[in-house]
Amino acid sequence: MFRIAICEDEKYVLDFESSLVKQWADGPLCGGSLELDTYISAEQFLFESEDKAPYDVLIFDIQMKNMNGMELAKTLRRRGCDSVIIFVTGVPDYAIEGYEVGAVRYILKPLKSEVFFALLDSVYQQCQKKADDFFVLSQGADMERISCEKIVYFEARGHYVFIKGTDFEREWKSSFADVTDSVNKTAAHFFCLRRGLLVNLEHVARITRTDCVLDNGETLPVARGVYKELNESFIDFFKGGIKG
Repeated sequence: MFRIAICEDEKYVLDFESSLVKQWADGPLCGGSLELDTYISAEQFLFESEDKAPYDVLIFDIQMKNMNGMELAKTLRRRGCDSVIIFVTGVPDYAIEGYEVGAVRYILKPLKSEVFFALLDSVYQQCQKKADDFFVLSQGADMERISCEKIVYFEARGHYVFIKGTDFEREWKSSFADVTDSVNKTAAHFFCLRRGLLVNLEHVARITRTDCVLDNGETLPVARGVYKELNESFIDFFKGGIKG
């Protein structure tokens, strides 16, 4: 599901932009797979979006009352938000500030559908590539998108799965087979050291016939008979043979 949020303080403009996004989403690229939320102010966005799943794209009007779209974008970036940001504005005077928050581009009002649709096509394709580098952790109605490069290893612990990250840890109830299937769909390179243990080759410092030493100093056991394949995968990865 492709998630978009629009924040615009003029109701008629908000409705118009929403209708354009829905028209685009019904096209061949997105195929109707859209979740769209709308907000009438930056303050409403900050309050109501806090507990929601991350958005793929944020479409912000710059010239809103009180907190404007640029200030909202800077606040979100400081909080670690990595969504694509598109600014909609009546005056093209914010280019330098836009670079500071990683805005894709500006669209001048009034929006022209063909220009807007082309931009959304481009952003959608960009996000699909980016999605390949994330693991989505689902717990009931809650979802968390985790960058694969920050995952060191997955380990089965009974009916639970443990994630060791570079600066975090997670544990949740899940089938390890489901985790393996999800990981195999990403662009990251994980290797099965033994049953119930997947390591990210990006975080492997060195290997022996019995151990895999990680860049955080931890040592993981290597199952008998796995060393040759692990060694080949390790060498290929760092030579670039299987990278990207």
